[in-house]
Amino acid sequence: MRRLICFIAIINFFLICLPANSYCYAAESKLELNWDYLTPHSSDRDLDTVSLHILEKISEKKSKSIYRGITITRPRGDVTLKHREPQDSSAVGIGPIYMIRDEKYHSGKLTAALEMSGGVILYDKVFPAGGRYYNFMWRIGPTFSYKISEDSSLNLGYMFMHVSNGFKTHNPGYDAHGVSFGFVTKF
Repeated sequence: MRRLICFIAIINFFLICLPANSYCYAAESKLELNWDYLTPHSSDRDLDTVSLHILEKISEKKSKSIYRGITITRPRGDVTLKHREPQDSSAVGIGPIYMIRDEKYHSGKLTAALEMSGGVILYDKVFPAGGRYYNFMWRIGPTFSYKISEDSSLNLGYMFMHVSNGFKTHNPGYDAHGVSFGFVTKF
């Protein structure tokens, strides 16, 4: 399993460092900032998570776009493990992220899309309590975009998130859902 994690880390490093141009390169380089506020699904994971995703479009083909970037996340709260007292699980994490956006509907200034993203997050301490210093973060959900001008738009979405380290042991992952707000502009 350690070899798999090292392999994934190396691939992420090379994907971040490689040039962004591809055969279907999006000529307009836009920066996208997305904020999430997510709350837990279950009562034993009392974690509120605020995340900032800084993304750059690296590829576009028809209605699908691919983004890469970085996520900074701040989960706060407690985790209750089996037959134990609640344990503090507040932490700060950062890591590379990739996102695929599939536009389902486009009419004038309004666009509806489905977003899927994932990445490896490294935390400043073991997260959640009983876990490890890293986790995989997966997000999926619908997003609606309103085009303000030729170069800017606002996004509003509803995201589902799963955080887990992928191991069979020491894997107290959690699921959350909530609101996502974003701003896209060309610099």
